[in-house]
Amino acid sequence: MAMGAVRGQAATLQVEMVCLDELVAGDDRYRKLDRLVDWSFVREVAAPYCADEVGRLSIDPIVLVQLMVAGALEGIGSTREVLRQASVRLDLRRFLGYGLCERLPVHQTHAHAHTRRFVDAALFERLVVRSLELCKQHGLVEGTHLSIDGFHAGADAALASLRASLALAPPPEAGAGGDVDLGEGSAPEPAVQLALDEQAAGGRPPGERPALTLAEPRSGPTPKRRSSNRTSVAVTDPEAKLRGKPGQRPHLVYRGQVAVDRKRRVIVACLGEPADGFEGDAVEPLLERARFALPELESVGADSGFAAERVWRAAERRGLTAFIPPQPTMLPNAGEEATSEAQRQALAARARCKSPAGIAAHRQRMADAEGAIGELKNHGTADRAQRRGTRHYHVQLLRNRMAVNCKRLADHAPQAHGAAAAQATQPQQPAAATSAMTTQKPAAAADRSRWLAALLAAAPRVWHYAISLNRQVRSSERLLGQAPKRGAMGAALDGAGRVVTPEVGVQCVGRVP
Repeated sequence: MAMGAVRGQAATLQVEMVCLDELVAGDDRYRKLDRLVDWSFVREVAAPYCADEVGRLSIDPIVLVQLMVAGALEGIGSTREVLRQASVRLDLRRFLGYGLCERLPVHQTHAHAHTRRFVDAALFERLVVRSLELCKQHGLVEGTHLSIDGFHAGADAALASLRASLALAPPPEAGAGGDVDLGEGSAPEPAVQLALDEQAAGGRPPGERPALTLAEPRSGPTPKRRSSNRTSVAVTDPEAKLRGKPGQRPHLVYRGQVAVDRKRRVIVACLGEPADGFEGDAVEPLLERARFALPELESVGADSGFAAERVWRAAERRGLTAFIPPQPTMLPNAGEEATSEAQRQALAARARCKSPAGIAAHRQRMADAEGAIGELKNHGTADRAQRRGTRHYHVQLLRNRMAVNCKRLADHAPQAHGAAAAQATQPQQPAAATSAMTTQKPAAAADRSRWLAALLAAAPRVWHYAISLNRQVRSSERLLGQAPKRGAMGAALDGAGRVVTPEVGVQCVGRVP
Protein backbone atom coordinates (compact mmCIF):
# COMPACT_ATOMS: atom_id res chain seq x y z
CA MET A 1 0.00 0.00 0.00
CA ALA A 2 1.37 3.39 -1.02
CA MET A 3 1.74 6.24 1.44
CA GLY A 4 -1.08 8.75 1.34
CA ALA A 5 -0.81 12.48 0.94
CA VAL A 6 -0.07 14.77 3.88
CA ARG A 7 -3.30 15.71 5.57
CA GLY A 8 -2.27 19.06 7.04
CA GLN A 9 -4.56 21.61 8.67
CA ALA A 10 -6.04 23.19 5.58
CA ALA A 11 -9.44 21.55 6.06
CA THR A 12 -9.73 22.98 9.58
CA LEU A 13 -9.43 26.55 8.26
CA GLN A 14 -12.34 26.28 5.84
CA VAL A 15 -15.59 28.09 6.51
CA GLU A 16 -18.48 25.65 6.48
CA MET A 17 -22.18 25.87 7.22
CA VAL A 18 -23.02 23.15 9.73
CA CYS A 19 -26.01 22.31 11.88
CA LEU A 20 -25.19 21.62 15.53
CA ASP A 21 -28.18 19.32 15.88
CA GLU A 22 -26.83 17.06 13.13
CA LEU A 23 -23.44 16.74 14.84
CA VAL A 24 -24.94 15.14 17.98
CA ALA A 25 -25.67 11.42 17.87
CA GLY A 26 -29.29 10.32 17.86
CA ASP A 27 -28.84 8.06 20.91
CA ASP A 28 -27.11 10.72 23.01
CA ARG A 29 -28.27 10.84 26.63
CA TYR A 30 -28.96 14.57 26.60
CA ARG A 31 -30.93 14.28 23.37
CA LYS A 32 -33.08 11.62 25.01
CA LEU A 33 -33.67 13.90 27.98
CA ASP A 34 -34.86 16.64 25.63
CA ARG A 35 -37.36 14.24 24.12
CA LEU A 36 -38.63 13.00 27.47
CA VAL A 37 -38.52 16.09 29.70
CA ASP A 38 -40.40 19.31 29.03
CA TRP A 39 -38.15 21.89 30.68
CA SER A 40 -40.62 24.75 30.30
CA PHE A 41 -42.00 24.13 33.80
CA VAL A 42 -38.69 25.42 35.22
CA ARG A 43 -39.59 28.97 34.21
CA GLU A 44 -42.88 28.75 36.09
CA VAL A 45 -41.17 27.43 39.21
CA ALA A 46 -38.37 30.03 39.01
CA ALA A 47 -40.74 32.97 38.46
CA PRO A 48 -40.69 34.05 42.17
CA TYR A 49 -36.89 34.47 41.96
CA CYS A 50 -37.11 37.07 39.16
CA ALA A 51 -38.37 40.65 39.30
CA ASP A 52 -41.28 41.90 37.21
CA GLU A 53 -39.93 44.11 34.42
CA VAL A 54 -37.19 45.55 36.64
CA GLY A 55 -33.47 45.43 35.85
CA ARG A 56 -31.66 43.67 33.05
CA LEU A 57 -32.68 40.32 31.65
CA SER A 58 -31.27 37.33 33.49
CA ILE A 59 -29.90 34.08 32.15
CA ASP A 60 -32.66 31.64 31.30
CA PRO A 61 -33.39 29.62 34.49
CA ILE A 62 -33.70 26.51 32.32
CA VAL A 63 -30.04 26.90 31.31
CA LEU A 64 -28.92 27.24 34.94
CA VAL A 65 -30.86 24.15 36.01
CA GLN A 66 -29.61 22.15 33.04
CA LEU A 67 -26.03 23.11 33.91
CA MET A 68 -26.56 21.81 37.45
CA VAL A 69 -28.09 18.57 36.17
CA ALA A 70 -25.26 18.13 33.67
CA GLY A 71 -22.67 18.65 36.41
CA ALA A 72 -24.31 15.98 38.58
CA LEU A 73 -24.62 13.59 35.61
CA GLU A 74 -20.96 14.02 34.69
CA GLY A 75 -19.75 13.91 38.30
CA ILE A 76 -18.22 17.41 38.09
CA GLY A 77 -18.44 19.48 41.25
CA SER A 78 -16.59 22.58 40.02
CA THR A 79 -18.68 25.25 38.28
CA ARG A 80 -15.71 26.32 36.19
CA GLU A 81 -15.12 22.77 34.99
CA VAL A 82 -18.79 22.30 34.12
CA LEU A 83 -18.76 25.41 31.95
CA ARG A 84 -15.45 24.42 30.37
CA GLN A 85 -16.84 21.03 29.42
CA ALA A 86 -20.03 22.64 28.09
CA SER A 87 -17.99 24.99 25.90
CA VAL A 88 -16.09 22.17 24.16
CA ARG A 89 -18.74 19.43 24.01
CA LEU A 90 -21.34 19.59 21.27
CA ASP A 91 -23.93 17.50 23.11
CA LEU A 92 -23.90 19.84 26.10
CA ARG A 93 -24.15 22.91 23.87
CA ARG A 94 -27.16 21.44 22.13
CA PHE A 95 -28.68 20.44 25.48
CA LEU A 96 -28.32 24.02 26.76
CA GLY A 97 -29.60 25.55 23.50
CA TYR A 98 -26.39 27.44 22.68
CA GLY A 99 -24.86 27.62 19.21
CA LEU A 100 -21.25 26.98 18.29
CA CYS A 101 -20.22 30.63 18.52
CA GLU A 102 -22.42 31.71 21.44
CA ARG A 103 -20.83 32.54 24.76
CA LEU A 104 -21.94 30.48 27.74
CA PRO A 105 -22.79 32.07 31.12
CA VAL A 106 -19.83 32.89 33.33
CA HIS A 107 -19.11 30.77 36.37
CA GLN A 108 -20.03 33.58 38.77
CA THR A 109 -23.62 33.45 37.54
CA HIS A 110 -23.68 29.68 37.93
CA ALA A 111 -22.17 29.83 41.43
CA HIS A 112 -24.61 32.57 42.48
CA ALA A 113 -27.53 30.34 41.48
CA HIS A 114 -25.96 27.55 43.59
CA THR A 115 -25.31 29.48 46.76
CA ARG A 116 -27.81 32.35 46.95
CA ARG A 117 -30.49 32.42 44.30
CA PHE A 118 -31.94 28.89 44.63
CA VAL A 119 -30.60 28.09 48.10
CA ASP A 120 -34.01 27.66 49.77
CA ALA A 121 -34.46 24.27 48.00
CA ALA A 122 -38.03 25.10 46.90
CA LEU A 123 -37.06 25.02 43.22
CA PHE A 124 -35.21 21.73 43.48
CA GLU A 125 -37.99 20.12 45.52
CA ARG A 126 -40.36 20.87 42.65
CA LEU A 127 -37.82 19.58 40.12
CA VAL A 128 -37.31 16.23 41.86
CA VAL A 129 -41.09 15.81 42.22
CA ARG A 130 -41.44 16.44 38.49
CA SER A 131 -38.69 13.93 37.66
CA LEU A 132 -40.38 11.32 39.88
CA GLU A 133 -43.70 11.93 38.11
CA LEU A 134 -42.02 11.35 34.74
CA CYS A 135 -40.50 8.09 36.01
CA LYS A 136 -43.94 6.95 37.13
CA GLN A 137 -45.49 7.88 33.77
CA HIS A 138 -42.90 5.80 31.91
CA GLY A 139 -43.38 2.78 34.18
CA LEU A 140 -40.04 2.96 36.02
CA VAL A 141 -41.51 2.96 39.55
CA GLU A 142 -43.14 -0.06 41.19
CA GLY A 143 -44.19 1.83 44.32
CA THR A 144 -44.93 -0.87 46.90
CA HIS A 145 -41.54 -1.30 48.64
CA LEU A 146 -38.74 1.13 49.51
CA SER A 147 -35.16 0.49 50.65
CA ILE A 148 -33.68 3.10 53.00
CA ASP A 149 -30.02 3.61 53.76
CA GLY A 150 -27.66 6.41 54.77
CA PHE A 151 -24.12 7.49 54.00
CA HIS A 152 -21.57 10.08 55.09
CA ALA A 153 -20.17 12.81 52.85
CA GLY A 154 -17.04 14.77 53.63
CA ALA A 155 -17.59 18.35 54.77
CA ASP A 156 -15.72 21.38 53.47
CA ALA A 157 -13.80 21.74 56.73
CA ALA A 158 -10.54 20.39 58.14
CA LEU A 159 -9.80 18.81 61.50
CA ALA A 160 -7.44 21.71 62.19
CA SER A 161 -10.49 23.99 62.44
CA LEU A 162 -11.78 22.21 65.57
CA ARG A 163 -11.97 24.38 68.66
CA ALA A 164 -13.37 23.91 72.16
CA SER A 165 -17.15 24.12 72.14
CA LEU A 166 -18.92 26.86 74.14
CA ALA A 167 -22.14 24.89 74.25
CA LEU A 168 -24.23 24.81 77.41
CA ALA A 169 -23.06 22.21 79.91
CA PRO A 170 -25.56 20.05 81.80
CA PRO A 171 -26.48 21.26 85.31
CA PRO A 172 -24.73 19.68 88.32
CA GLU A 173 -26.63 16.84 89.91
CA ALA A 174 -28.34 17.46 93.25
CA GLY A 175 -26.67 16.09 96.35
CA ALA A 176 -27.79 13.14 98.40
CA GLY A 177 -29.65 15.42 100.78
CA GLY A 178 -32.55 15.80 98.39
CA ASP A 179 -34.21 18.92 97.07
CA VAL A 180 -33.07 22.37 98.10
CA ASP A 181 -35.74 24.58 99.62
CA LEU A 182 -35.95 27.92 97.86
CA GLY A 183 -37.04 30.89 99.86
CA GLU A 184 -40.27 32.67 99.11
CA GLY A 185 -39.85 35.11 96.24
CA SER A 186 -36.41 33.79 95.28
CA ALA A 187 -35.86 32.81 91.66
CA PRO A 188 -34.49 29.36 90.83
CA GLU A 189 -31.01 28.99 89.47
CA PRO A 190 -30.73 28.59 85.68
CA ALA A 191 -30.89 25.01 84.52
CA VAL A 192 -27.71 25.24 82.50
CA GLN A 193 -24.60 27.40 82.43
CA LEU A 194 -21.66 27.91 80.15
CA ALA A 195 -18.89 25.37 80.52
CA LEU A 196 -16.30 28.13 80.93
CA ASP A 197 -18.25 29.67 83.82
CA GLU A 198 -18.26 26.56 86.01
CA GLN A 199 -15.13 27.61 87.91
CA ALA A 200 -16.36 31.20 88.31
CA ALA A 201 -19.56 30.06 89.99
CA GLY A 202 -18.14 29.84 93.49
CA GLY A 203 -16.33 32.32 95.68
CA ARG A 204 -16.21 35.23 93.21
CA PRO A 205 -18.64 38.14 93.19
CA PRO A 206 -20.88 38.18 90.14
CA GLY A 207 -19.63 40.33 87.28
CA GLU A 208 -15.97 40.26 88.42
CA ARG A 209 -13.52 39.03 85.81
CA PRO A 210 -11.21 36.18 86.88
CA ALA A 211 -7.56 37.03 87.47
CA LEU A 212 -4.93 35.35 85.35
CA THR A 213 -2.78 32.92 87.33
CA LEU A 214 0.01 30.58 86.37
CA ALA A 215 -0.89 26.94 86.08
CA GLU A 216 0.68 24.59 88.57
CA PRO A 217 3.49 22.41 87.22
CA ARG A 218 2.30 19.04 86.04
CA SER A 219 4.20 15.80 86.28
CA GLY A 220 3.67 12.49 84.61
CA PRO A 221 2.56 11.62 81.07
CA THR A 222 0.50 14.10 79.09
CA PRO A 223 -3.15 13.01 79.12
CA LYS A 224 -4.66 12.13 75.77
CA ARG A 225 -7.25 14.56 74.47
CA ARG A 226 -9.91 13.23 72.15
CA SER A 227 -12.30 15.55 70.35
CA SER A 228 -16.00 14.77 70.13
CA ASN A 229 -19.13 16.49 68.92
CA ARG A 230 -19.97 17.46 72.53
CA THR A 231 -16.65 19.12 73.30
CA SER A 232 -15.49 20.47 69.92
CA VAL A 233 -16.87 22.43 66.99
CA ALA A 234 -15.39 23.35 63.61
CA VAL A 235 -15.11 27.12 63.33
CA THR A 236 -15.23 27.03 59.50
CA ASP A 237 -18.36 24.85 59.36
CA PRO A 238 -20.12 24.53 62.74
CA GLU A 239 -22.77 22.17 61.33
CA ALA A 240 -20.21 19.54 60.26
CA LYS A 241 -19.87 16.71 62.76
CA LEU A 242 -17.13 14.24 63.65
CA ARG A 243 -17.71 10.69 62.51
CA GLY A 244 -15.42 7.72 61.97
CA LYS A 245 -15.47 3.96 61.74
CA PRO A 246 -13.62 1.78 64.28
CA GLY A 247 -9.92 1.76 63.56
CA GLN A 248 -10.11 4.84 61.33
CA ARG A 249 -9.41 8.47 62.03
CA PRO A 250 -12.61 10.50 62.44
CA HIS A 251 -13.34 13.30 60.00
CA LEU A 252 -15.94 16.05 59.59
CA VAL A 253 -18.92 14.86 57.59
CA TYR A 254 -22.59 15.35 56.75
CA ARG A 255 -25.14 12.55 56.49
CA GLY A 256 -27.39 11.78 53.55
CA GLN A 257 -30.43 9.48 53.57
CA VAL A 258 -32.11 8.00 50.48
CA ALA A 259 -35.22 5.89 49.84
CA VAL A 260 -35.00 3.84 46.63
CA ASP A 261 -37.68 2.03 44.64
CA ARG A 262 -36.91 -1.57 43.73
CA LYS A 263 -37.87 -1.65 40.04
CA ARG A 264 -35.30 0.65 38.40
CA ARG A 265 -33.57 2.11 41.49
CA VAL A 266 -35.39 5.41 41.17
CA ILE A 267 -34.68 7.60 44.21
CA VAL A 268 -38.08 8.46 45.68
CA ALA A 269 -36.96 10.59 48.66
CA CYS A 270 -33.73 11.97 50.10
CA LEU A 271 -32.63 14.03 53.08
CA GLY A 272 -29.41 15.85 53.95
CA GLU A 273 -28.80 16.30 57.68
CA PRO A 274 -26.03 16.73 60.26
CA ALA A 275 -24.16 13.54 61.10
CA ASP A 276 -25.08 13.41 64.78
CA GLY A 277 -27.92 11.86 66.68
CA PHE A 278 -29.82 8.70 65.90
CA GLU A 279 -29.82 7.64 62.26
CA GLY A 280 -33.33 6.22 62.46
CA ASP A 281 -34.86 9.65 63.11
CA ALA A 282 -34.73 10.25 59.35
CA VAL A 283 -37.09 7.34 58.59
CA GLU A 284 -40.28 9.25 59.42
CA PRO A 285 -39.47 12.32 57.24
CA LEU A 286 -38.51 10.00 54.39
CA LEU A 287 -41.77 8.08 54.74
CA GLU A 288 -43.75 11.33 54.70
CA ARG A 289 -42.08 12.39 51.46
CA ALA A 290 -42.47 8.93 49.93
CA ARG A 291 -46.13 8.43 50.86
CA PHE A 292 -46.96 11.75 49.19
CA ALA A 293 -45.55 10.40 45.90
CA LEU A 294 -46.39 6.69 46.39
CA PRO A 295 -49.75 6.24 48.11
CA GLU A 296 -49.64 2.51 47.33
CA LEU A 297 -46.54 1.95 49.51
CA GLU A 298 -46.77 -1.26 51.59
CA SER A 299 -43.36 -2.01 53.14
CA VAL A 300 -39.97 -0.49 53.90
CA GLY A 301 -36.56 -2.05 54.55
CA ALA A 302 -33.45 -0.77 56.34
CA ASP A 303 -30.46 -2.09 58.29
CA SER A 304 -30.16 -2.50 62.05
CA GLY A 305 -28.72 1.01 62.45
CA PHE A 306 -32.26 2.35 61.97
CA ALA A 307 -33.82 0.00 64.53
CA ALA A 308 -35.76 1.60 67.38
CA GLU A 309 -39.17 1.25 68.96
CA ARG A 310 -40.31 4.65 67.69
CA VAL A 311 -39.26 3.71 64.13
CA TRP A 312 -41.31 0.51 64.17
CA ARG A 313 -44.28 2.38 65.63
CA ALA A 314 -44.01 5.13 62.99
CA ALA A 315 -44.22 2.53 60.23
CA GLU A 316 -47.11 0.78 62.00
CA ARG A 317 -49.10 4.02 62.25
CA ARG A 318 -48.84 4.42 58.48
CA GLY A 319 -49.91 0.84 57.83
CA LEU A 320 -46.46 -0.20 56.58
CA THR A 321 -44.51 -3.38 57.24
CA ALA A 322 -41.04 -2.46 58.53
CA PHE A 323 -38.31 -4.97 57.70
CA ILE A 324 -35.74 -3.43 60.07
CA PRO A 325 -33.82 -6.00 62.12
CA PRO A 326 -33.21 -5.17 65.82
CA GLN A 327 -29.79 -4.91 67.36
CA PRO A 328 -28.72 -7.72 69.75
CA THR A 329 -28.88 -5.43 72.77
CA MET A 330 -32.57 -4.75 72.14
CA LEU A 331 -33.55 -8.42 72.53
CA PRO A 332 -34.12 -10.20 75.84
CA ASN A 333 -31.60 -12.73 77.02
CA ALA A 334 -31.82 -16.27 75.68
CA GLY A 335 -34.57 -18.24 77.37
CA GLU A 336 -36.20 -15.18 78.94
CA GLU A 337 -39.49 -13.53 78.15
CA ALA A 338 -39.85 -9.96 77.00
CA THR A 339 -40.33 -7.63 79.93
CA SER A 340 -41.04 -4.36 78.09
CA GLU A 341 -42.90 -3.15 75.04
CA ALA A 342 -39.58 -2.31 73.35
CA GLN A 343 -38.42 -5.91 73.68
CA ARG A 344 -41.73 -7.21 72.34
CA GLN A 345 -41.39 -4.88 69.34
CA ALA A 346 -37.82 -6.11 68.79
CA LEU A 347 -38.91 -9.78 68.86
CA ALA A 348 -41.69 -9.06 66.35
CA ALA A 349 -39.25 -7.21 64.09
CA ARG A 350 -36.79 -10.12 64.21
CA ALA A 351 -39.56 -12.54 63.26
CA ARG A 352 -40.54 -10.35 60.29
CA CYS A 353 -36.96 -10.08 59.06
CA LYS A 354 -36.47 -13.88 59.23
CA SER A 355 -39.51 -14.51 57.05
CA PRO A 356 -39.08 -15.02 53.26
CA ALA A 357 -40.36 -11.48 52.64
CA GLY A 358 -37.85 -10.09 55.16
CA ILE A 359 -34.94 -11.98 53.59
CA ALA A 360 -35.97 -10.66 50.16
CA ALA A 361 -36.20 -7.12 51.55
CA HIS A 362 -32.68 -7.45 53.00
CA ARG A 363 -31.27 -8.52 49.65
CA GLN A 364 -33.21 -5.78 47.92
CA ARG A 365 -31.78 -3.16 50.25
CA MET A 366 -28.21 -4.23 49.61
CA ALA A 367 -28.75 -4.14 45.85
CA ASP A 368 -30.92 -1.02 45.53
CA ALA A 369 -30.10 1.38 48.36
CA GLU A 370 -26.39 0.66 48.51
CA GLY A 371 -26.19 0.60 44.72
CA ALA A 372 -27.87 4.00 44.47
CA ILE A 373 -25.56 5.40 47.17
CA GLY A 374 -22.52 4.12 45.30
CA GLU A 375 -23.80 5.79 42.14
CA LEU A 376 -24.39 9.08 43.97
CA LYS A 377 -20.89 9.08 45.45
CA ASN A 378 -18.80 7.56 42.63
CA HIS A 379 -20.58 8.87 39.52
CA GLY A 380 -22.22 11.96 41.02
CA THR A 381 -21.08 14.75 43.32
CA ALA A 382 -22.61 13.61 46.63
CA ASP A 383 -19.37 12.24 48.09
CA ARG A 384 -18.26 15.65 49.37
CA ALA A 385 -20.16 18.77 50.34
CA GLN A 386 -19.53 21.59 47.88
CA ARG A 387 -20.86 24.30 50.20
CA ARG A 388 -20.89 24.75 53.97
CA GLY A 389 -24.14 24.23 55.83
CA THR A 390 -26.80 21.56 56.08
CA ARG A 391 -29.26 23.24 53.73
CA HIS A 392 -26.57 23.59 51.05
CA TYR A 393 -25.79 19.88 51.26
CA HIS A 394 -29.51 19.05 51.12
CA VAL A 395 -29.81 21.08 47.89
CA GLN A 396 -26.74 19.30 46.53
CA LEU A 397 -28.33 15.95 47.34
CA LEU A 398 -31.54 17.02 45.60
CA ARG A 399 -29.60 17.87 42.45
CA ASN A 400 -27.90 14.49 42.48
CA ARG A 401 -31.22 12.75 43.05
CA MET A 402 -32.73 14.53 40.04
CA ALA A 403 -29.67 13.61 37.94
CA VAL A 404 -30.02 9.93 38.86
CA ASN A 405 -33.74 9.94 37.98
CA CYS A 406 -33.00 11.70 34.67
CA LYS A 407 -30.40 9.02 33.95
CA ARG A 408 -33.05 6.35 34.59
CA LEU A 409 -35.37 8.11 32.16
CA ALA A 410 -32.74 8.32 29.43
CA ASP A 411 -31.56 4.71 29.86
CA HIS A 412 -34.75 2.79 30.56
CA ALA A 413 -37.78 4.80 29.41
CA PRO A 414 -39.17 3.18 26.22
CA GLN A 415 -39.52 5.66 23.38
CA ALA A 416 -42.63 3.89 22.06
CA HIS A 417 -44.25 4.28 25.47
CA GLY A 418 -43.91 8.04 25.24
CA ALA A 419 -45.45 8.09 21.74
CA ALA A 420 -48.33 5.91 22.87
CA ALA A 421 -48.97 8.16 25.86
CA ALA A 422 -49.00 11.22 23.60
CA GLN A 423 -51.56 9.57 21.34
CA ALA A 424 -53.66 8.54 24.32
CA THR A 425 -53.76 12.09 25.65
CA GLN A 426 -55.07 13.53 22.37
CA PRO A 427 -58.80 14.37 22.59
CA GLN A 428 -61.12 12.23 20.48
CA GLN A 429 -62.98 13.97 17.68
CA PRO A 430 -66.79 13.76 17.66
CA ALA A 431 -68.57 11.83 14.91
CA ALA A 432 -69.75 14.97 13.07
CA ALA A 433 -66.24 16.42 12.98
CA THR A 434 -64.84 13.09 11.79
CA SER A 435 -67.29 12.91 8.89
CA ALA A 436 -66.53 16.53 7.93
CA MET A 437 -62.81 15.78 7.87
CA THR A 438 -63.32 12.74 5.65
CA THR A 439 -65.27 14.81 3.13
CA GLN A 440 -62.58 17.51 3.08
CA LYS A 441 -59.72 15.09 2.38
CA PRO A 442 -60.53 14.47 -1.34
CA ALA A 443 -60.84 18.23 -1.97
CA ALA A 444 -57.50 18.93 -0.33
CA ALA A 445 -55.85 16.17 -2.35
CA ALA A 446 -57.28 17.62 -5.58
CA ASP A 447 -55.93 21.08 -4.70
CA ARG A 448 -52.46 19.66 -4.12
CA SER A 449 -52.57 17.87 -7.49
CA ARG A 450 -53.51 21.04 -9.34
CA TRP A 451 -50.77 23.01 -7.55
CA LEU A 452 -48.14 20.38 -8.45
CA ALA A 453 -49.21 20.37 -12.10
CA ALA A 454 -48.95 24.17 -12.30
CA LEU A 455 -45.52 24.06 -10.71
CA LEU A 456 -44.19 21.53 -13.23
CA ALA A 457 -45.61 23.51 -16.17
CA ALA A 458 -44.02 26.82 -15.10
CA ALA A 459 -40.81 27.99 -16.76
CA PRO A 460 -37.66 27.84 -14.59
CA ARG A 461 -36.23 31.07 -13.21
CA VAL A 462 -32.66 31.86 -12.28
CA TRP A 463 -31.48 34.08 -9.41
CA HIS A 464 -27.88 35.25 -8.96
CA TYR A 465 -26.46 36.24 -5.55
CA ALA A 466 -23.02 37.61 -4.67
CA ILE A 467 -21.86 36.67 -1.17
CA SER A 468 -18.78 38.22 0.47
CA LEU A 469 -17.25 36.83 3.66
CA ASN A 470 -15.60 40.18 4.50
CA ARG A 471 -17.72 43.00 5.91
CA GLN A 472 -15.24 45.67 4.80
CA VAL A 473 -16.29 45.46 1.13
CA ARG A 474 -18.40 48.47 0.40
CA SER A 475 -21.95 47.71 -0.56
CA SER A 476 -21.99 50.74 -2.91
CA GLU A 477 -19.34 49.17 -5.15
CA ARG A 478 -21.46 46.04 -5.40
CA LEU A 479 -24.59 48.02 -6.24
CA LEU A 480 -22.80 50.13 -8.91
CA GLY A 481 -21.23 47.08 -10.50
CA GLN A 482 -17.66 48.24 -9.91
CA ALA A 483 -15.12 45.44 -9.87
CA PRO A 484 -12.91 45.37 -6.78
CA LYS A 485 -9.27 46.32 -7.17
CA ARG A 486 -6.75 43.52 -7.46
CA GLY A 487 -3.34 43.37 -5.85
CA ALA A 488 -0.48 40.89 -6.07
CA MET A 489 -1.40 37.25 -6.69
CA GLY A 490 -4.89 38.36 -7.70
CA ALA A 491 -6.02 39.22 -4.15
CA ALA A 492 -8.93 41.64 -3.89
CA LEU A 493 -8.22 45.05 -2.35
CA ASP A 494 -10.67 47.52 -0.83
CA GLY A 495 -10.47 51.34 -1.05
CA ALA A 496 -7.78 51.47 1.65
CA GLY A 497 -5.63 48.85 -0.06
CA ARG A 498 -6.42 46.06 2.39
CA VAL A 499 -6.85 42.48 1.26
CA VAL A 500 -10.45 41.27 1.35
CA THR A 501 -12.05 37.91 0.80
CA PRO A 502 -13.14 37.35 -2.82
CA GLU A 503 -16.84 37.24 -3.46
CA VAL A 504 -18.57 33.93 -4.08
CA GLY A 505 -21.23 33.70 -6.73
CA VAL A 506 -24.28 31.57 -5.96
CA GLN A 507 -26.79 30.63 -8.66
CA CYS A 508 -30.24 29.37 -7.66
CA VAL A 509 -32.68 27.79 -10.09
CA GLY A 510 -36.34 27.30 -9.26
CA ARG A 511 -39.88 27.42 -10.49
CA VAL A 512 -42.75 29.58 -9.35
CA PRO A 513 -46.28 28.56 -10.41
